Amino acid sequence: MIINKEIDLGQGKVISIETGRMAKQADGAAVVRLGDTMVIATVVSNKKAPPPNQDFFPLQVEYREKYSAAGKFPGGFFKRETRPSEKEILSSRLIDRALRPLFPDGYYYETQVIVTVISSDQINDGDVLGGLAASAAIMVSDIPFQNPMSEVRVGRINGTFIVNPDTNELANSDLDICIGGTADTICMLEGEMKEISEAEMVEAIRFGHDAIRRLCALQTELAAEAGKPTRPFAPLQIPAELVET
Repeated sequence: MIINKEIDLGQGKVISIETGRMAKQADGAAVVRLGDTMVIATVVSNKKAPPPNQDFFPLQVEYREKYSAAGKFPGGFFKRETRPSEKEILSSRLIDRALRPLFPDGYYYETQVIVTVISSDQINDGDVLGGLAASAAIMVSDIPFQNPMSEVRVGRINGTFIVNPDTNELANSDLDICIGGTADTICMLEGEMKEISEAEMVEAIRFGHDAIRRLCALQTELAAEAGKPTRPFAPLQIPAELVET
């Protein structure tokens, strides 16, 4: 069943989330669209119990922007897609920072989140859409997850804040902040500004968080229609003989 949800964040920023059309063999998949930029996120998690002595969560998050998304191919001697660029690596880390705290304690099952830009209009950047797509993919899966999260970029032109500004708007913006969080809190914050005050910084974060709340509510609606029952799992416990008394 194909389900599509759409939201207008204002200033012509209409974002849609779709699931059920692509990557049906994954535990969860979602396609997020802004303009003609489309990002797909897929998530799979191992159902086999991890080793009893494992004490970390093996979460792999990968974000890729391929030349084919813009109808191009790499120049130079090698015509194939190569290793991730610095931007792709940093975008992967931004998604990881926001997602990782939302998995339940003791969930140490190997999990892989792959985010790929499948279409780029070269105006709307796909990096912040990747965080939204990754969260939506997990929400429609049966993988244990506390609550949805989202990422937005905030810019400001002539004193007016803009959510997810395009490349032309960013060129005239005096701040560029990427915010990741849930409806209740901020999980990740990164950006650069041109000597703005602390009060202006707080105002920008609040503006971005308002958009995050709306996107999280949209994911909740999507999960209510397309979500699966959460799979049971046994949290790994530290052996009693290893605990100091």
